[in-house]
Amino acid sequence: MARPAPERGGPVLRRADAGDAPAVAPLILEAIPSIEIVLWDRRTALRSIEACYRAPRTELAYRFGLLAEVEGEIAGVAIAFPGRLYGSLKLGTGVVLARTAGPRHATELVRRARVLDRLLPKVGSEDLYVSILAVPQHHRRKGIASALMERILAGAERMGLGVALDTAMGEPARELYEKLGFRVITARETNASERKFIPVEGMLRMERPLPAP
Repeated sequence: MARPAPERGGPVLRRADAGDAPAVAPLILEAIPSIEIVLWDRRTALRSIEACYRAPRTELAYRFGLLAEVEGEIAGVAIAFPGRLYGSLKLGTGVVLARTAGPRHATELVRRARVLDRLLPKVGSEDLYVSILAVPQHHRRKGIASALMERILAGAERMGLGVALDTAMGEPARELYEKLGFRVITARETNASERKFIPVEGMLRMERPLPAP
């Protein structure tokens, strides 16, 4: 059956492609600005994110990505993968970041990874994990994030999986997630030294279980 056309002015959703890396990287960086902090400059951060996006086995890999377009412009990105891959993809992300950024950033990357290890619980194999949901400022409040998440939730339901994600404390997106049925499972605050690498008050793990049959 043909997929219905989007409402006029609404987003068109499509699978991500490796060639989208230059357009998608700034959106991902906006969602995870700590990459720029530890790599010292925006150019290095964008180059590293592009490399992770193109690589097949990272938390940012295009093969797990869904894009939203508005009038031909990429207006949102979501990346979600099965929780059973969480450990291997996390390791792959670290390897690609280190290789792309170079040895002078190795210490900062290791420290950032240790902070994330403490803040973010492991993801269960019964969940689909959303590693990125990003919409640029000028496209927000247009239903783009909702459209991306609803497509992810539908896919998770078909696979018989719940959905898990992490968001910063105080992040406005929490309201959207709660409207979609997500609930806070854990809350972990950052300390002063950790905020040098992850500039947030803390992180929330939110989960939406698979709806009962």
